[in-house]
Amino acid sequence: MLLAHGRNLDVIAQVERKRKPRIEADLERTSHAALVAELAERMTEDRHPVEGLFELTTWALDELASDPEPRRAGAFFLGAALELMGYAPQLAECARCGRPLAEVAHAFSAAAGGFLCPNDSDPAEPAVSPAAIKVLRVIFAREVGLYRRLKLSAAIMDEVHDVLADQLEYHLDKRLNSLRFLRRMRGVGRATALPSTAEQGGRPPSERLPS
Repeated sequence: MLLAHGRNLDVIAQVERKRKPRIEADLERTSHAALVAELAERMTEDRHPVEGLFELTTWALDELASDPEPRRAGAFFLGAALELMGYAPQLAECARCGRPLAEVAHAFSAAAGGFLCPNDSDPAEPAVSPAAIKVLRVIFAREVGLYRRLKLSAAIMDEVHDVLADQLEYHLDKRLNSLRFLRRMRGVGRATALPSTAEQGGRPPSERLPS
């Protein structure tokens, strides 16, 4: 795309359309695509480009068109976007005391800037599983190949997406409509899913990640 600089607004002078996979007319898939587009628009200011954002956005949209699980591409985009904005959470050390985090479940605090060790967290706070924390580390390390190979359950993706969404909404001035819609849609899905985990008498097994 070629732009001609105008006095107030730039003018699109030429556009070349590239053949790309199309995103299916699926509610969840298109909702994640809307999240990618809304956040990309929120991150940019007129004549202040964010280096790498265009490539990241096009990659995420391509992944949404081809990945059977659209939340995977959406989560990776959120993590990379947080890093571009300078809001990546602390994943290896306690966000308050700086001590290394053990390979166990930890509470997450967007206000503190990441995960907390048991000494600095409230026992009543919900904890994020060590499997989900490992997935987050893969995302923020930008290990795309490894991330694509991971087999992630819906429970793990819920945890990963919640951490990324909490971190994002804490730092944004205004909430994202698409993110709010996705959370509402997931709540409806949980309410209609039967039988529940509790009815089955147990919790889903933890994911094993490659070492």
